[in-house]
Amino acid sequence: MQNSMFRLEMLKEGRSIRLPILMIFYNSILAFVTILFLFFNNESSQAGYLSNHAGFLVQFLIISSLQILTVFILMPFAVSYMEDTDRKVSEQFMMIPGVARYQIIAKINVLVLTNLLIFLSSLPIITLSCIYSGISLMKIGRLFGVITLFSFWGGSIALFHYSISRRPLFAFAGTIFTYFMMSVGILLFLEIIRGASLSLSGQGELASWVTGLCLVVNLFNPVVVYVGYFENLSGNVPIITSYFGNFGIDVTSRTFSYLYFKLAILACVLVGIIFLSLSVHFYFREKSS
Repeated sequence: MQNSMFRLEMLKEGRSIRLPILMIFYNSILAFVTILFLFFNNESSQAGYLSNHAGFLVQFLIISSLQILTVFILMPFAVSYMEDTDRKVSEQFMMIPGVARYQIIAKINVLVLTNLLIFLSSLPIITLSCIYSGISLMKIGRLFGVITLFSFWGGSIALFHYSISRRPLFAFAGTIFTYFMMSVGILLFLEIIRGASLSLSGQGELASWVTGLCLVVNLFNPVVVYVGYFENLSGNVPIITSYFGNFGIDVTSRTFSYLYFKLAILACVLVGIIFLSLSVHFYFREKSS
C-alpha cells in the first residue's frame, strides 16, 4: 500500500511540467545573484583592491539563505497543487482502511524529495560559489540537511492545514500564519515575557525561570536552526551572543554549543511529526463532510 501511494504521487509529480519550469526559474535567480557577486568582485580586483574572502563567504550565505527561504515559499503552493490533483479521486480511497496514513506519508515524502531534487539541480551554482569562498563539502552537506529538515517541517504544517480546510485559500492563509507564529510569533512572545520580567524585577535582570522558559520555547523556533547554521558557516559568535544574550542565555558554555542546536533540530522534527499525525486524523474526515 505504501509503495503504491508513493509511486502514484511520484508519477503525478514526474508527469507534470511544473517541476522543470520551477527548476529553471529557481536556478536562474541563483545564477543571477552569483554572477552579480562575481562581477563586483572582478571589478574590485581590476580597480586595484584585494579580493575579499569574506565577500565570497557572504555570497554563499546569501545563496544558501535564498534556498532555505524558497522552501517555505514553495511548500504551500506544492501542497495546493497536490490537493487539486487529488480532488477527483479522494472519494475512491475513502473506503480503504488506513489509507489516510499512507497518503500523508506519500505526500510528505514527495514534498521532501522534490525540494531535494531542486537543491541538487543547483549544485553547479553552489559549487561555483564554494570555489571562491573556500566552503568545504561538509558545509554543503549541512545545507542539504537544513533544507531536508525545513522541507519536512514546512510540508507537515502545510499538509495539516490543507487537511482541515475545505477551501484552498483558507489552507494557504493558515499555513503562512503558522509559519509566522512559529518563527516571529515566538520571538514576540518571548520579548513580551522578557519586558514584563524586567519591569517587575526593577533591577534590570531577568528571573531565572524566564531565562529557562526562553531557552525551552526557543527550541521550537525554526529560526534557531538557521542561526545555528549561520554560526557554523560564518563563525560569527557575536550575532549568536546578541540573539540569545537578549534573553539571558549563556552561549559560552560547552553544553549549549554542543547540545542546544541539536535539540532544536529534534524539536523541529517533533513538530513535524505532530502535524503529520493530525493530518492523518483529519485528512479524509474533512473531505467527506
